[in-house]
Amino acid sequence: MTLNERSPHLARYTDLLLDHHRLLVLLVLAGSAWLALGIPKLALSTDMRVYFSEDNPQLAAFEELERTFTKQDTIFFVVQPTDQDIFTKETLSLVWELTRQSWTIPFSQRVSSMSNFQRIEGTQDGLSVQDLVEDPATLTPATIEDIRRFALQDPTNLNNTLADNGEMTGISVTLSLPEGDAAGRTAVDYARQLVADARDAQDQVRVLLAGSVMTNATIGEAILHDIRTLVLLSYIIMISGLLLFLRSIVSTFATLAVITLSILATFGVFGLMGTTLSPTSGFVPSVVMTIAVADSIHILMTYHHELRRGVSKEAAIREALRINSAPVFLTTITTAVGVLSLNFSDSPPYQDLGNMVAVGVVLAYLLSMIFLPAMIAWLPAPARAGGGTLELGMDTLARWVVKRSRILLWFNIAILIVLTSFLGRNQLTERWHEYFGYSFELRHAIEAINEGLGGIHAIQYALDTGIQDGVHDPRYLNAVEAFAAWYRAQPGVAHVAGLTDVLKDLNKALHGSNPEWYRLPQERNEVAQYLLLQELSLPMGMGLDNLMDTDRSATRLTVIVKKTDSETLLELDVRARQWLSDNAPDILPTEGTSLDMIFSHINHRNIRSLLFGTGVALIVISFLLMIALRSVSLGLISLFPNLAPAAIAYGSWGLFVGHIDMALSVVVCMSLGIVVDDTVHFLSKYQRARKERQLAAEPGIRYAFRTVGAALTTTSVILVAGFAVLGASDFTPTRETGTLLAATLGIALVVDFLLLPPLLLEFDRR
Repeated sequence: MTLNERSPHLARYTDLLLDHHRLLVLLVLAGSAWLALGIPKLALSTDMRVYFSEDNPQLAAFEELERTFTKQDTIFFVVQPTDQDIFTKETLSLVWELTRQSWTIPFSQRVSSMSNFQRIEGTQDGLSVQDLVEDPATLTPATIEDIRRFALQDPTNLNNTLADNGEMTGISVTLSLPEGDAAGRTAVDYARQLVADARDAQDQVRVLLAGSVMTNATIGEAILHDIRTLVLLSYIIMISGLLLFLRSIVSTFATLAVITLSILATFGVFGLMGTTLSPTSGFVPSVVMTIAVADSIHILMTYHHELRRGVSKEAAIREALRINSAPVFLTTITTAVGVLSLNFSDSPPYQDLGNMVAVGVVLAYLLSMIFLPAMIAWLPAPARAGGGTLELGMDTLARWVVKRSRILLWFNIAILIVLTSFLGRNQLTERWHEYFGYSFELRHAIEAINEGLGGIHAIQYALDTGIQDGVHDPRYLNAVEAFAAWYRAQPGVAHVAGLTDVLKDLNKALHGSNPEWYRLPQERNEVAQYLLLQELSLPMGMGLDNLMDTDRSATRLTVIVKKTDSETLLELDVRARQWLSDNAPDILPTEGTSLDMIFSHINHRNIRSLLFGTGVALIVISFLLMIALRSVSLGLISLFPNLAPAAIAYGSWGLFVGHIDMALSVVVCMSLGIVVDDTVHFLSKYQRARKERQLAAEPGIRYAFRTVGAALTTTSVILVAGFAVLGASDFTPTRETGTLLAATLGIALVVDFLLLPPLLLEFDRR
């Protein structure tokens, strides 16, 4: 028995389909339209926190830090004058005005800039606290020079909101956003209008936007832009490819209908379930489109082949379903298993991606087995069925492969070994600063901040004493200061800020601004009095709640790091925690947190869990193939063409690029099912030739090439071109994922044509 054995159940199903094809078409259209009603119910979230599950320990620590101190949602204005000098009346006035208006941004909680930096001086009555720039109208060359001198000498301000060379400054707006994306978009729109007004008022100053809220908004915009442009372009390429290879408007129209209905129904199902989409959902249309094309092409190629033989349209449909029903069903199951391995991910959006694609795969199968044959039964048969020229080319290729099978076998194995050896060159890490190309304003802002203001990554520490008023203890403060000093000495660290900086400023101010007193007070009562005096002197919204908790048992230390990768951040935090353990017994054990750190941890775990999930999926798929093909040997042989494409693609990636991030790590899961699709169809046709037609191995290989080679070539060329389009994206995860997917699918075709046949021949010889 083989995958292609005649089945009375299939014969009865085909009779039913041909007798009622018009009704089936209308029922499928109605059902798809009903499912599509769920699409408007879909929500899209660009909040980076959706990437973490509720029980994520790093997210829990980060949210606890936010509850203890202040929220970490920010919008950051970068101000760069073209004359590279912040200290002019025009630029200082612009910074002052932007600072003032930033308080009006919706959900604004705190605004920090050079202009409202608190200049503290001691007086007989206590402290004099005033903004560094109080009124731009009163600025004179003398006051500007005084501001320059003070700002460039204050370590708290430098590399925080002011470049140490005075060429750039920044305005940080901390927001307290409610749940949902609408609030963040509202704040971003408001900030963008402020930037537009600033540019109109002062064209000699470049103003850019950055910050976590801006990053969330830009990711959403990038994904939507790619969906509107690149997915549409993929459609156009697929239409062109289908017309080129099928040479039939009817078959092309039927295939496009299957693709469109599969995508609409998939999103509709999850809309009816109340799913909230994330940026990763942008890959769903492309992957579902891939499976729908593959299923349809195999059926249509056989249909066209039979029509060229002169059989009737009805007989051609019967034969197309007889030959392809079992392989298409098997590829659906194996593809679903492959993408469901994404559930091993620690990140909910990638789990959702796998589940959505799995549902799309099943829907594409149902549509290709019901809607597609019913459509071609209803529509007129093509006057001249395409694919004949390609089939002749496949016959020539088959003879060449059979003749040189031994050479091809060892040559391809050598290539596989060489390229796979470069897998180890891939560093498993994340580089968020490279997500955006230079067409995004955010990328320019990121580079400007990194170069001029010190760094773009943050690590936050809640340094807890576990005792009320414990922060007043000089021993604790000395340990915090020593920890900050250790961090400042680490490579790549640009700025460290904490409560000890405030206390040193106060101590200096209360001793006549004598630089020798820029040190921590060493008496507990002094610390308590200084902090009370500071809080009483500060204006509204500029208190110490961002540095100290309410019962004064803990303080926050913020470390700013120049652009780097996730593994470096994790390694830096490990060394920092070891330092605390060895040198600060008065500080409770803690680990660094921030969105950067949460992503670093989840990326570290996620890639490894996905590799494990892929291994599990591959084992399951191999067992399924053994059962379906009723051959242990063919199931084992299938491991080579199923593993080789991803191994070669990732090995080549290691050779030319050298890093794998979370987006790229899912390529092996998404491509596995599609790669298996090609292998299953080739093996099923080879098995049919050997068992059903009683052909020897070499004629069996030629038969497989002749019957399925054209379909594999057609689907691969169309899909590679479709995914390669994503390589034009300026959003790095989309571009790199599309490129690696296209490469993997292209390699899969080469492997199935040049490695799998020699393997089969060698096995039969033995």
